Amino acid sequence: MRNWRLYWHTVRHLRRQQLVYQVINRLRSKPSVTIDRLPVTTHLLKFPVPDKPQSLNERTFTFLNQSVTFPTDVDWNYTKNGKLWQYNLNYFDFLNQADLAGATGLDLIRQFIGHTPRLNGGLEPYPTSLRIINWIRFLSTHQLQQPTVDAHLWAQVRLLEQRLEYHLLGNHLLENGFALLIGSLYFQDRELYQKAIQLVKAELTEQLHQDGGHYEHSPMYHQILLDRLLDVGHVLRNDTWHRDSDADGFLSHQAERMLSWLAAVTFANGNIPLMNDAAEGVAPTTTQLIRKAQLLGIEPKASHLSDSGFRRLSTPTYEMLANVGMIGPDHQPGHAHADTFSFELYVNRQPVLIDAGTSTYEASPRRQWERSTAAHNTVQIDETDSSEVWGGFRVGRRARVTLLEDLPTQLGAQHNGYQHLGIQHKRQWISADKTLAIVDSISGPQIATARFYLAPGIYPLAFNGNQMQFLWGKMEWQNALSIHQKTVQVARQFNRLLPALMIEVQFRKTVRTIITCAE
Repeated sequence: MRNWRLYWHTVRHLRRQQLVYQVINRLRSKPSVTIDRLPVTTHLLKFPVPDKPQSLNERTFTFLNQSVTFPTDVDWNYTKNGKLWQYNLNYFDFLNQADLAGATGLDLIRQFIGHTPRLNGGLEPYPTSLRIINWIRFLSTHQLQQPTVDAHLWAQVRLLEQRLEYHLLGNHLLENGFALLIGSLYFQDRELYQKAIQLVKAELTEQLHQDGGHYEHSPMYHQILLDRLLDVGHVLRNDTWHRDSDADGFLSHQAERMLSWLAAVTFANGNIPLMNDAAEGVAPTTTQLIRKAQLLGIEPKASHLSDSGFRRLSTPTYEMLANVGMIGPDHQPGHAHADTFSFELYVNRQPVLIDAGTSTYEASPRRQWERSTAAHNTVQIDETDSSEVWGGFRVGRRARVTLLEDLPTQLGAQHNGYQHLGIQHKRQWISADKTLAIVDSISGPQIATARFYLAPGIYPLAFNGNQMQFLWGKMEWQNALSIHQKTVQVARQFNRLLPALMIEVQFRKTVRTIITCAE
């Protein structure tokens, strides 16, 4: 019976379009590339200078902190490090790292072309989208026109056009649109251009909140999508064939909105909050994105955080970023965690309280834990999650948030994620110059657990009853039943775990946490 409820709470939020395309996808044959015709000419495009990390060193590929050496031909179906690693291999992002020679890149492309009939995963729409852009960028940067490569590239564009990810929507569909847009400019296909620009406009309009945040609520994916948008904007700005000034203006405006939101949630030291699925070392940094935007005359503006659900309380001493938003979006919560009312705290530009992070996308106990309420700086009741995360990328029952206070020095909200237990959880943050008070209240009689994850390397100098002393300041709890320290493994990057301290506080009805920063 529980499984039926779980599936119902998961599926009921899907759109009819998604359900239809889920069926279509299951009935489709395996994707294949058919090279039937090639447009008369191709047209090299102007991209901004790439700022890519080195992921290929001779025969060794390194993605997500995992390295694999292929002594001869590359195994494009390599799965020993999981699907995300295989995806990264098939993106071909390495073509645009600074030190890669044109001849080396062409050799890798030809290897891939020769391997195409045997691909498993590499022709899925998402890696195909990123690969299309990377191939075109590489060919344009090196001023290469290769009929065989172009014929295969055109076939990939046509394959993608037939298999847009309407079953998933979200960032995948937006990436599909960006790839078709770049493909239409490279092959100067007017019909394809119109289809692509309409798709990109529609998805940006839907996927960006009023405050400019991306609706999947992952700062990392926000950075990835903004980076792609800036690349596309740069290409459009420097291309004369499309003659579509409205598109140029629209994309520039959306990029400005996204950049402004990103600047608002980025800590003073340049870090982003690693909320929901997010990790360091995957996306360009906020600093890099600001520099790229400046090439288009785009600067971040002051942004008032609102419907994205992120909120910031800051003083000259500390910065606090909190999540008081919904799981989002309802129809695509694949990158969401059960982290309602979690927060991160930086003191004097250094992380103090952090998210436990994301180290893997592989369906596993670790993946399940990293998405769970227990892995976040929030309150858990009866060892259940505030939102029912499961299956790696799925969410069943989900918390609904009511915002109660939204002031420069005070933030309060309530959620019903424990409604099935007859409980509401309310959290309030009260900010002063060097103190931050957090008041948690639950409406039922159960014992609740509040957790606080300290950044790696931070340990208490002293622990006296209800108070812990640190180099950066102190934490104390009023009305706690018990306070315990536990050593845990947290992630700042994929596939890299670090030891850290977690503080577990049990309470009934209400507990007050007071954080005081040192002078």
